[in-house]
Amino acid sequence: MLTTASTSTSLSLGELSGALCGFAFKTKVEAMLNVPIKDILFIRKYPSFLDKTPHFRKQLQSIISSRGAITHHAGHNITFLFLGYGKKQRIPHPTIIEKLNSGKITDIVDIGGGGALDPTLKRGDLILSTEDIPFDTLQPLKVRRRKEIQNVVQTLANKKQRRFFEGKILTSAKIITSKKERITLYDQTQCSVVQMEHCCFMRALQNIMGSQSFNELYITHIEIVADVVQQRDVFLNNLLELIHGINYCILRNQHNIGKVKSEFLKLWLQSEENCAS
Repeated sequence: MLTTASTSTSLSLGELSGALCGFAFKTKVEAMLNVPIKDILFIRKYPSFLDKTPHFRKQLQSIISSRGAITHHAGHNITFLFLGYGKKQRIPHPTIIEKLNSGKITDIVDIGGGGALDPTLKRGDLILSTEDIPFDTLQPLKVRRRKEIQNVVQTLANKKQRRFFEGKILTSAKIITSKKERITLYDQTQCSVVQMEHCCFMRALQNIMGSQSFNELYITHIEIVADVVQQRDVFLNNLLELIHGINYCILRNQHNIGKVKSEFLKLWLQSEENCAS
């Protein structure tokens, strides 16, 4: 069931600062109950807005190399690794698996673009996953999630004047284009959006990691609504929504999803620093 965290509002600089301080204060208590953030595995390609280093080479590394592209930001090593499409998932390099099993990597973050199943969603809405549902079994993955992430994404949504919701996210091996399919899947699963990679990668990772180490990971999954449930289920409308999705997720990836990745990491790790101080 999709739940509204808040509608988007325009914040002044003072209000934004207050919001950051507010969730930083709340997370001080929560952080005491959580394993501190160490290194991070980000299972998407490197965003060009994260720092001023030459980003094109890092983007290629994140896409081509099984080691991914590593950057150091706010006291953490962040590995960006492009995971593939659908069921064709890349197996991370053994050094990444070793870091995951040893606890050196504590968090896996996935921010991508998905298609709406909930007909009330609009393009650009941010959806924070409460459960990830694979299409074949419809049984949610059992993973740990950091409670403070909700406040971070809410602040990000306010800053970018977007709507923010929490809900279930479906992983499907095929592209869902028709209105009928979207509505049927929404009625069947109550998932807010559908995308193609997350559960496939997580299950592949679970198969090659130690079970205890996998269970101790913190998983953050955010989808940006790239295309919506069309008003009429006709070929032209289906094609237009498919084009919107391709444009948002591939052609203009860095200007859309890339910016959200960078701003999320900056807000999240800034909040961690505020909690520690």
